[in-house]
Amino acid sequence: MYAFLVFTPRELSHQGILETIDDYARCARLAAEAGYDGVEIMGSEGYLLNQFIASRTNRRSDEWGGSYANRTKLALEVVRRVRLEVQPEFVIIFRLSLLDLVPGGSDWPEVVALAKELEASGVDILNTGIGWHEARVPTIATSVPRAAFSWVTRKLKLEADLGAPLVATNRFNTPQVVEEVLARGDCDLVSMARPFLADPELVAKAARGEAERINTCIGCNQACLDHTFKMMTASCLVNPIAGYETDLGAAVAQKVAQGEALKVAVVGAGPA
Repeated sequence: MYAFLVFTPRELSHQGILETIDDYARCARLAAEAGYDGVEIMGSEGYLLNQFIASRTNRRSDEWGGSYANRTKLALEVVRRVRLEVQPEFVIIFRLSLLDLVPGGSDWPEVVALAKELEASGVDILNTGIGWHEARVPTIATSVPRAAFSWVTRKLKLEADLGAPLVATNRFNTPQVVEEVLARGDCDLVSMARPFLADPELVAKAARGEAERINTCIGCNQACLDHTFKMMTASCLVNPIAGYETDLGAAVAQKVAQGEALKVAVVGAGPA
């Protein structure tokens, strides 16, 4: 049983919703004060804003539930408040669920309508969200082909007539795949997360023309997402120093700097 499943859901009060909107705005303001260039508002993968948007989880009968306009009200209010809280040049990204992949999720016309409203409310960039964590359709596992869902970002780009750049995501782990998707016009940007746990120097190596030296994410999720959902330190199966840089990584670096010999165990065959 994952640790995040032990909490019993409850309906948020009207006052609680208003306080949540305030919290989003305050976090954005603090990020701006700390020197960040922007924030990304999470509206997909079955998290809070997505739960309000989808009839699957939003069973409310007040102004925050029922019609699609009411169910999207929280997401739009969060964006508007964040926009008011920061300077015009501060970037607001919204991760919009384009495919919920669960019963009771948004249908395509609703997704397109919400994308337009988000842009009008102050969103600068729209990121692609694919599937809830509860979805039975694999979306980020090794078995999913690389860039398997860029088609849906392209579909939104062609049908929504948006001015905001669109970001494709899910199963991008090599510069070659990124370049292919950008070249065919599926999106304006590509988002990656797990590949930077596998190799923090991914972009630098690609820029130097050293793509073959990238330690590639294999999409196993065993030390990143699985650890996170068990309230453990997120790391990486192919880069075990990830998440432990200040202890394990620092210790190894110090030994190397001092010219000390390292004891290394090679486990298994394969590349070894």
